[in-house]
Amino acid sequence: MAGNQLTVANDRNIRLAMAGLAGAAVVYPYFHPPMPCPLRSLTGIPCPLCGMSRACAAAAHGHILQSLAFNPAGIVVMLFGAVLLFRPDLARRIRPPTWSLILVLGALWIWNIGFNPTFHQLLLR
Repeated sequence: MAGNQLTVANDRNIRLAMAGLAGAAVVYPYFHPPMPCPLRSLTGIPCPLCGMSRACAAAAHGHILQSLAFNPAGIVVMLFGAVLLFRPDLARRIRPPTWSLILVLGALWIWNIGFNPTFHQLLLR
């Protein structure tokens, strides 16, 4: 009985978090506080997640190409959030291997450093 109540509470928390993500993405263009990336502020090099807030906000407003330009993972995050909003039980089932997360972060970092038009395409100069 206690395990079932914990599962229901976790599902509710996941739904609340995903609804909060969607709500924040919708209002971000109107109320976004300046949130500089610590790595970019110190080194001038964007981190793998630089542009993610703007990418999620653009995806929430239907600006897909703009979202892809900010950070390609923004659309993935928003789609995953939408799925978890309706199927929070999937969060317990999906366990990607660590190497795949490292690979994705590495690919995003290469994108941000070298090809992202919002960060001056350092590799395409």
